[in-house]
Amino acid sequence: MLWNYYDFKSLRTNNHLEGWHHRLNNDLNNVVHPHFYLFIRAIQNDYAYNSAISSRHLATGILPPRKKLFVNRNARLHNLEERYKQQTLTFDEYLEKVMRLIGIE
Repeated sequence: MLWNYYDFKSLRTNNHLEGWHHRLNNDLNNVVHPHFYLFIRAIQNDYAYNSAISSRHLATGILPPRKKLFVNRNARLHNLEERYKQQTLTFDEYLEKVMRLIGIE
């Protein structure tokens, strides 16, 4: 099955969830079945972390930096979408360029 992200402006991966899960596991010291109060403390720590990130974003308007590789790749993908919408690329050309961009041969 092929995922369809054409004209999709939101997140395309679950990397943010993987990061959250890693952070939660670290707070729980990688215990599979933590004590209830240890779990509550980890959730409180997570809430504090997310509140700090949100407050910083609201105060400064700056989000945590993204890797330049992914910023550039997303810009090129957006450019290809625009060219396809303006009909300067055929569907086959668009698909070929997207596949090359994301590493599918």
